[in-house]
Amino acid sequence: MVRLLANAPGIRRVDSAATSAELITKFRMLPAGTVFLSARVRPDALAETIDTLVKLQAETAVVVFGAPELSAVATEAIRRGAAAFLACEASGTGSFSLPKPRETTEQVPALSKREIEVLRGISLGKTNNEIGSDLHLAEDTVKTHAQRLFRKLAATDRAHAVGQAMRKNLIT
Repeated sequence: MVRLLANAPGIRRVDSAATSAELITKFRMLPAGTVFLSARVRPDALAETIDTLVKLQAETAVVVFGAPELSAVATEAIRRGAAAFLACEASGTGSFSLPKPRETTEQVPALSKREIEVLRGISLGKTNNEIGSDLHLAEDTVKTHAQRLFRKLAATDRAHAVGQAMRKNLIT
């Protein structure tokens, strides 16, 4: 993964850590905008690492990567605050094959600033009441913004809305 990312365009710094403790130590010294974590660790260690990273710097995107069949790990990682699960296959040569972005002519819906703020709160697993408190809005106002963004994203529920927004690069 380090080799793959080091050669990717737009990547400024790539580092690696052998253990969660080493990762946390490095992260405290030099926080990163994105952290990739392998799903091939003990689930409790992965959960604790995600919890710590999110607590240290909530705006860091934690991306967990692993085999596509690790959906239970992916679900728990996202519930704990990971931004995404990247399903990838390891080849016998020790390299990874990552999914290619889909070509699309689909239009990206225009969300208002408030709808994006509500969507970010939803993506963090906050309740409407918590989002309202953070944004100084009534809970009913948050519900209205949520309903509008669900409609614009053609989403059926909160998780679907977050997934749609991430796929359309509306939130990270």
